[in-house]
Amino acid sequence: MTIAAVIDTISTDTALNSPISHDTIARTAWATIAEPGDPHVGALIARYGPEPALTALLDCDDDTAVGRDGTIAQLRSTVLPRYSVDKVVDAIRRTAAGGYELLTPAHPSWPASVTDLGETGPFALWARGDISVLSAPSVALTGTQLATPYGQHVCVDLASGLIERGWAIASGAACGIDAAALATGRAFAGRNLVVLPTGLDDTFSAENAGLVDAAALRGVVVSEIPLGSASAAWRFQRGNRLLAALATKTVIVEAEHQSGALNTAMTALVLRRPCGAVPGFDPRANAGCYRLIRDNGARCVATIDDADRL
Repeated sequence: MTIAAVIDTISTDTALNSPISHDTIARTAWATIAEPGDPHVGALIARYGPEPALTALLDCDDDTAVGRDGTIAQLRSTVLPRYSVDKVVDAIRRTAAGGYELLTPAHPSWPASVTDLGETGPFALWARGDISVLSAPSVALTGTQLATPYGQHVCVDLASGLIERGWAIASGAACGIDAAALATGRAFAGRNLVVLPTGLDDTFSAENAGLVDAAALRGVVVSEIPLGSASAAWRFQRGNRLLAALATKTVIVEAEHQSGALNTAMTALVLRRPCGAVPGFDPRANAGCYRLIRDNGARCVATIDDADRL
């Protein structure tokens, strides 16, 4: 049951190419049992460290040993049932077998920008490709999955122009605007930073798997979900906060009133990152963009210069 069991198993695994630190093991364990951005877990880790906090959760019968706020008792009832030594070991083995990078705040390539998320930051990051792109100047281009021809044209125009000016293009891997951003990166030999809402071994969406593969060749694909994890719909919007934190600035191209892309924009605004929106012609496809500009302080983006100078 304990973290020591994971450490013992990992330390004797001859298939692993290099030693895995206790901190990395603990953060991997937290990623397998807690949902991304859980502020209660984030606060616990920030206060005590990943390994002591996990040890308290797994081994300590006295809740007062880690605090009197009831956090440990609450987490025991919610996330502890998800804990499995085999699951943690499997995630680490899959990482090594697939040649992926497992990043934690102790890693020299950990992107400092995600620190702004505070207690809702990622426990760890799994990456494929050039991890230096995680810290490169980038523009998040995202929006509706039901993109109009106009929206796709605008996305291609913005992405190609920004690539020419040295920006990496960040996006998710959904259909619509995300797919247009990925396709433009491939066509113009740009660097893409792709945030997946699933593990790296479970590309979302399946029809864009080729675009994601191409992005990994010149850029980086990243996720905070451990390999081997089952997909979960409620994680998709939580991935938007990571996209906003990794990107230098965010531009929304077409977003309906309830579009998930608005979460990316709102996170960017909360983090005081530059944020813009492209007002289109279709009121239904752009209601979210209008709202961002009218009510939330996003800037109107009409040209590549507008996006470049946000």
